[in-house]
Amino acid sequence: MNQLLIFLVSILFSYSALAQVCDPNPHKVKALADISRNTCMQTLQSKECQDLFKKMRANGEKPEEKALKCTNQSSISRAFEASWDYTSGCATGGWTFVKDSFVSIGTAIGEGAAKIVMDMEAEKAANAACEADPRGKENLFKQYNSSVPKILQVPMPKPDVMKKASCATVKGILHLQSVGKKNEALTVVMRKRSLKNPNFTADEKEYMDWVQGNAPKAQKIDLVGMAKARLKEMGIQLDCYNSKEAAAMVCEAIAEVASFAGGPAGAALKAAKARNIMKIAGVAADAEKAAVATRTVASAADLAKAAKLSNSERLLAAEKSLGRKLTDQQEKALIQAHEVAAGTGRGYGTYSKTDIAEKTRILQQAGFNSTEREALLRQGLAGSLSDTKAARDFANKARLEADKLRVSGNIPEATASYRKASDSYEVFIADAKAAKSSRDYWVGAKLNASAERYDKAAEYFIKTEQATARSDVKAQNIFEALNREKNELRVIAAKNPGSKSAQKNYQDHRKLIEAVTNNKGFQLGDAWKRELLKP
Repeated sequence: MNQLLIFLVSILFSYSALAQVCDPNPHKVKALADISRNTCMQTLQSKECQDLFKKMRANGEKPEEKALKCTNQSSISRAFEASWDYTSGCATGGWTFVKDSFVSIGTAIGEGAAKIVMDMEAEKAANAACEADPRGKENLFKQYNSSVPKILQVPMPKPDVMKKASCATVKGILHLQSVGKKNEALTVVMRKRSLKNPNFTADEKEYMDWVQGNAPKAQKIDLVGMAKARLKEMGIQLDCYNSKEAAAMVCEAIAEVASFAGGPAGAALKAAKARNIMKIAGVAADAEKAAVATRTVASAADLAKAAKLSNSERLLAAEKSLGRKLTDQQEKALIQAHEVAAGTGRGYGTYSKTDIAEKTRILQQAGFNSTEREALLRQGLAGSLSDTKAARDFANKARLEADKLRVSGNIPEATASYRKASDSYEVFIADAKAAKSSRDYWVGAKLNASAERYDKAAEYFIKTEQATARSDVKAQNIFEALNREKNELRVIAAKNPGSKSAQKNYQDHRKLIEAVTNNKGFQLGDAWKRELLKP
């Protein structure tokens, strides 16, 4: 149990916390649990989750067996997704490696000890795809080693040994080796940390940075992020499910987007994974539709490669994919579609609906049929990788431009600019690795309110009080913040009746207030609601 707690803390918290493992602070743990539970209830009661549960019941499922649980610290276990055990386990054909660790961690923090049943059909399909690929076993090692620091990497066996081993055996070797290396690295680092002047090697420093989430991203692909983007594309409301079901779906999606097999074997694996995901989600009626949609989806590695192609390489790749020569008009259209949203930080999984619509329009006008358009988009030949920093920079720039337009009285153009800013800001909000403060959510709320996306603005405004554990205090803080700003904007609007900017600011805030008071996941007293809704 002590080893489990040390490992859990090393993942969820910084290395500075490791020194305090032997003296845990129960009050801090309880505070974290209270925050998680409060946020959990808002999610569970949201319109998206309630609509999902209705659909599940219509399909003969019992939502309560799969739904998010808010009676304990279950949401904390989602942080385990950031660990290398989780990612490498998922990426090598299912979640064999994740299962035992995930159940143990869930038990340790109170989620319950329900056994996670492996989907044997999915595992069989993954292994078959691996065996069908001549480099499948080699790729298992490459995938694992690319996801962890040097000190945790496992050397590849000699060719004759590899030839005799099955893909299942290779996974077992990786698992056993990774567990041993993890324990060895942790022991060495902890021992050195106890010294007055620890002399860490470069590999040990890389390992410590990696555990704390500070390691350079280099060329590595965020498989969990890609998998979640894929689930979102499939219409899966991941936040509505408990951690066990969410982990199952994320791992199935990782096995899909990171598939090492190409051709028929790869297509079969992707289709199998799509059906498994929909089955786990309790919406199996949509499984075939999802399976068809995966047939042209590129792997995470393929998307990364596609993003780096030169224009000439992109055109050649498109012709190879479609099996025909492109016309001059289609060549220009493909490059033009690829450049939609360039410089905004948006990319695979984070493109806005407007971005996708514009890419589709360009390709359609050039004569690409629906099947070809879908292939080009899903294979990444008309897109790029997301970039959180670039997205934030663009959002700030677009917001400043929107502010100038609004002050000048050009409301329509200002609103359009605010929408561009909020589209890119979503990349930052969706980045699970990016820490978000109350101020960050407040900025998101203001951007979306100015963009006339009031429900989203309300969602973010409520999250500005994410660190407040008591629901009554949280409600009071939100009431006071909204009411204070309403009164300030009302006075400004009254003093400047001819200012379109002042009037619009007040109107947007009133719409934000309405959205907050109507939010089903947030409880606000009736007296406070009446006060806020007054002109």
